[in-house]
Amino acid sequence: MIAPRRKLYTYLAVVGLYGVVFGWWMVFFIRQSDYLLRRMARAGVELSQVEVTALRAASDESMRMFLFEGTFLGLMLAASVGLVWRSLHREISVHRQQRNFLSAVTHELKSPLASARLYIESLQLGRVPPEKRERYLTHALEDIDRLRHMVEDLLLSARMASTGPKIDPERMDLASFARERVAHIVHEESLGRARLAVNAPEPVPAVFDPKALETVMRNLVSNAVKYGGGDQEIVVSARAEGHHAVLSVRDHGPGLGAADPHEIFEPFARGGDENVRTRPGVGLGLYIVRELARAHGGSVRARNAEGGGFQVDVSLPLAGGAPDRSQDKGGRAA
Repeated sequence: MIAPRRKLYTYLAVVGLYGVVFGWWMVFFIRQSDYLLRRMARAGVELSQVEVTALRAASDESMRMFLFEGTFLGLMLAASVGLVWRSLHREISVHRQQRNFLSAVTHELKSPLASARLYIESLQLGRVPPEKRERYLTHALEDIDRLRHMVEDLLLSARMASTGPKIDPERMDLASFARERVAHIVHEESLGRARLAVNAPEPVPAVFDPKALETVMRNLVSNAVKYGGGDQEIVVSARAEGHHAVLSVRDHGPGLGAADPHEIFEPFARGGDENVRTRPGVGLGLYIVRELARAHGGSVRARNAEGGGFQVDVSLPLAGGAPDRSQDKGGRAA
């Protein structure tokens, strides 16, 4: 962070110098006729009133020319100042993201590794009673899954940054897909005390890549579990709105708060300092959601839900007619 700030201060000093020089030129051109008259008076040159009037007229003409050209140059300077300022601000933001990312990844690697190692070593050394062995193995697998999800997110985000997301969309029923995937998430993911429910009463024919959309759902549910509070209900809904199919995930936590609803979709943006944050994650979940939604030709929006909580809406292309593939599984709320 030191290098970008030093560049920023240096640039501000240069801009300040340009401002001083430009201001001095303005003062000189405004007072140039008086300056020339004083110099001539000190040199002993006597000018008639007609010559003084002509000198002041010539000075005013050069002043108008300077103002015209100076205004154009000033606008160009202001535009260049804005571009460079934006570039420096972006560089500072990137440095902050890199610092937060390294801090978060260090924590995310050390914590589950240390926990899984402790469970496995306890089992290996025979320190665990028979009735607790299954629980120790379950906790160790949960830690390994946490590492696996983090590595998958990192690899996916790196691939998206270099080549963009690759999807294979097909016509499907978004409502049936949501019910089926929620049932899988309930059995495969660690939700703690959170309860997962589905609100998809009617078929929603849409065009999407099922693997990509499963990644979207898992990231949104994981985000809701982490930030929505402990004992809560998370609702996954599917509906048609206009020419779009909308998949929504809502929690009943504190909501956005002071966070910017656009910045939270940036990579490694988590709305806080990673050095003091205790929640797991590296800030890639919502970024992946946004990029996958855009790859489908859709969009994503985050907002405070009516009645409290946080909701993310993912818009996808709506297919005309009934879907070609039916997935009417897992139709009950979990």
